[in-house]
Amino acid sequence: MRLRLVIAKLLCAALTVGAGIVPRPAGLGTVAGQVLGTNGSPVIGARVILQAAEGHRLLTTDTNNQGRFWFASLPEGQYGVRASYEARVSEWRQNVWVAPGEQTNVVLHLRSSL
Repeated sequence: MRLRLVIAKLLCAALTVGAGIVPRPAGLGTVAGQVLGTNGSPVIGARVILQAAEGHRLLTTDTNNQGRFWFASLPEGQYGVRASYEARVSEWRQNVWVAPGEQTNVVLHLRSSL
């Protein structure tokens, strides 16, 4: 009987130690923000592009009636974000970091057309 107890304790200890070295999934995060015009007001219907730093993942969305946008359920990593509306574009915001369970906020400013 004592041998069974010792074996059970050793098994529990091994499982506990082993569970600590199992890699955890990276998780998902969100990029959210607002697009502002040259006068500082929100831009409704602007097209926002999100691209992974590696260049392989490209998503687009349009801003809502408050000029806001969201890209949810993104894998952890670096992204670039840009907006456009009626021949005006914003700067490319590079190195936007997405962390698991976090929301990264970005404000994009449209430039005057040339």
